[in-house]
Amino acid sequence: MRSYITRLLALVCALTLLSPSVQAASSHSDLQRQIDAICQECNAVGVSVAYVRGGAVEDTFAWGWATYPHDPMTADTNVRIASISKILVGIAAHLSAQAGTLDLDGPIDYALGYYLARRSAADVVTPRSILTHTSSIIPNPAATGVFDGVIALLSSPDSFYPAISGSLKDWDYNNFAFYVLGLAIEKANGQTMDEILNPALCDPLDIDASFWAGDLRDQSHIATQYDKDHVAFLTVPMQTEIHNPGVAANGSVFAGNYHISARDLGKIVATLAADGCYEGRQILDPAIVEALEAHEDRLVPDQNFYQCQPLRCREGLFGRELMYYHTGSAYGAQCLICYDPALGDGVVVLSSGGSGVDRYGLYRVCGKIADLLLNDAL
Repeated sequence: MRSYITRLLALVCALTLLSPSVQAASSHSDLQRQIDAICQECNAVGVSVAYVRGGAVEDTFAWGWATYPHDPMTADTNVRIASISKILVGIAAHLSAQAGTLDLDGPIDYALGYYLARRSAADVVTPRSILTHTSSIIPNPAATGVFDGVIALLSSPDSFYPAISGSLKDWDYNNFAFYVLGLAIEKANGQTMDEILNPALCDPLDIDASFWAGDLRDQSHIATQYDKDHVAFLTVPMQTEIHNPGVAANGSVFAGNYHISARDLGKIVATLAADGCYEGRQILDPAIVEALEAHEDRLVPDQNFYQCQPLRCREGLFGRELMYYHTGSAYGAQCLICYDPALGDGVVVLSSGGSGVDRYGLYRVCGKIADLLLNDAL
């Protein structure tokens, strides 16, 4: 949790911004050359980057191809951001809790309208336990996300560990549980996830983003996702054929199907870094940001990070006292968001086609670019 002084500094940074500053052309060009070299070294196909400073998007960069060989990557290319999508689900969960439509610490059964057949009567699966990856729900990669199918699975004790949800010792990264949480949020609100997020976050920031690529306002510039061998793994038509099926109809998108550009995701990261402010406007209640960042005062077992709700945070990452971050990897995508709450700066890297991880467990292309911008661009 942020200290009072840290929160105040971040808020002051945001409130005193009259407009996002822009780096000098020579500095931008030099950084672009270094980013180009990193992308080539890491064998990426396409990379888009946003650099956040002082609680605003200061600069953007791009390299390679959105779709080879006719559509170059730009900072405005719409990209499927994989597990970073969970941050958007987290924002929706905390917005719902604030609105009184979802009890983060009550049984998620109430929001779903069905009883979950847990192994133990003492086990209560809550939205917060899913946000922290500590629910007793067993990951199920074969689940389709269709509501009736999810409920059928959760009606069997075989879908649960013999554990008490909410215990950090039982931490287990869980995509399927986010299917469940997303369905519960939509059902509790009687709205789709986009209908919850757009008026609260995306519309005030002028962001075109969606969990369903087929519902984006502008579908003219969406990135193909390439695997490490540079084979097209997820084509643009495969993405745009996905449309919103209705409230609580299918939860499969909530673990990783959010589509957004690096520039627009940078606006969200800047808002989080500035305690809910963007360019002097209060977009999110500071309590929402505080809730996303909240964590126990101990590391996840066998990991070197604190599990937030659902952000992560780590001491010493990129030489900073504390960094909040989240990664995303699927269908060839390698993505990262990170920010320093004390200084209000951060980085978004969205890529495909690269390979490798660094000593922090971050994707190599993402970690190298973030390290460059957070240290050399100051």
